[in-house]
Amino acid sequence: MFGTKAGLFVDVFLLVQLLVLPALLVAVAAVRRGKVARHARIMQVAFYAFLLSVIAFEVEVRLGPTPPVPLWILGIHLSFALPALGLWALQLVRGKQAFLDPAAHRRRGRILLALLSATVATGFWLYAATY
Repeated sequence: MFGTKAGLFVDVFLLVQLLVLPALLVAVAAVRRGKVARHARIMQVAFYAFLLSVIAFEVEVRLGPTPPVPLWILGIHLSFALPALGLWALQLVRGKQAFLDPAAHRRRGRILLALLSATVATGFWLYAATY
């Protein structure tokens, strides 16, 4: 897709990573305008799109030929990606409880946005170093 040796799902995953951050910013804008249901839907769709693309990426990488991966870059990437995925899942599960403690939900959301930004940045770095 991008003219590299990467497979289709690796490129799709890269594209989904690129689209996730703007989607999160749209979700934040929606909740600030009082559109809580829209915020929740955007976050759910973005999470499941991201999760499905991660699964497709992992299947392709595990089943196909993969160039040597710089392990130190992968380690940095995973140090952001794994906590981000866990925190995002927690945010979705506890989203209904956000009304009980909105400050904690916002605080976790800010941490999540920082983790996802670092995940995307290091994901592009890893893609450039690998493919």
